[in-house]
Amino acid sequence: MSALVLTGCADDVTADCVIAGPDGTGAYQIVDDHYCDGGSHASYFWYYGGTASNGHVRGGTTVRPQNVNITSRSGKYITRGGFGFSKGGGGGG
Repeated sequence: MSALVLTGCADDVTADCVIAGPDGTGAYQIVDDHYCDGGSHASYFWYYGGTASNGHVRGGTTVRPQNVNITSRSGKYITRGGFGFSKGGGGGG
């Protein structure tokens, strides 16, 4: 089993929303980000730092990395708990 090591401050990591459980090749199927945007979608989670190909991702981790900027492939900034907001989106804070 390999471990993904992320170092430094303000590194950028890409996240994919995936169906829980890898397929027979060890890859996870990528689904639309809205499945990971909170709620009770227990069958979906964020997968960080993997390499995507043909709708699947591998080589990353299910553990949320610390001290990095995490953005989904569709451009959504990921924040604690899996909630996010679109790049450039307005909103109070």
